[in-house]
Amino acid sequence: MPELQFLRPLWLFGLLPVLLIWWLLWRRQDPFARWQRVMDPHLLPHLVVGDDSSRRLRPVHLLLVIWLLTILALAGPSWRMQPSPFAEQSSLMVVLKTSESMESADVQPTRIERARQKIHDLLSARPGSETGLVVYSGSAHLVMPLTSDERIIDTMLGELTPEIMPVDGDALLDALELAGATLQRAGKQGSILVIADAVSRQQTQQLAAGKFSYPVQFLSMQPAGMTLDPGMDTASKTLDGTIERLTPDSSDIERIVRRSRNLASSGAADAGQLPEDAGYFLLPLLVLLALFWSRRGWILR
Repeated sequence: MPELQFLRPLWLFGLLPVLLIWWLLWRRQDPFARWQRVMDPHLLPHLVVGDDSSRRLRPVHLLLVIWLLTILALAGPSWRMQPSPFAEQSSLMVVLKTSESMESADVQPTRIERARQKIHDLLSARPGSETGLVVYSGSAHLVMPLTSDERIIDTMLGELTPEIMPVDGDALLDALELAGATLQRAGKQGSILVIADAVSRQQTQQLAAGKFSYPVQFLSMQPAGMTLDPGMDTASKTLDGTIERLTPDSSDIERIVRRSRNLASSGAADAGQLPEDAGYFLLPLLVLLALFWSRRGWILR
């Protein structure tokens, strides 16, 4: 069980006046206290006829329980965490391969065009969330740092073609490092999505030799019937990542979005969580105890 804490601990100071007021009320209602003023204490038990009413459950005793429970409820006891309703969705850096191989038409209309469509679906599935974009071929380049305005990225997608890249090739490691540095500079917990058709053997060797701290997912732009690129499979295993195969509908993007939230949450302890106020759980008990004052003979005898 996590450590007990109080969200509003200053209310606990209310215990002092509550105990004092209750003691004064108890002294006023104690028949023995009144007779002690005129009788010797050692004679009092033998001179009073009937049960000792101070030892029975009386309204003044239950009043103390209600006051104590009320103070505890106001202090906000908490021993577990709950998701914050105001927590932002996880940040996501998209790494898009823009090499000449992405112009292949085995995926209609082309691999690069379908990748643009998938990024558009991704942005639509994460409204208001921060997304960044890195493109790579023979070199890696930051197109857009983290932003919650998906329209900017959507506008730039149409201009991203292999022709604008300085050199053709596969610089996946450089792209991952650039995406990770962008997340780090922004001070964000997040993950990275690589949209590519293949990973070269040289890159898999470089990935195995390095260290990378951010969670990575892959979206393969190869046709569904084609065997998965072995380089991408190796890269995914090296990075402890996952691979999503291209689908004609949006199911691949839905799984990626769901997984990105889980990956980012697991990257930070208690990310996006707040202590749960358990004081509300005491309210039903307080209501039940207050019903005693509706019981006949509870106050007057």
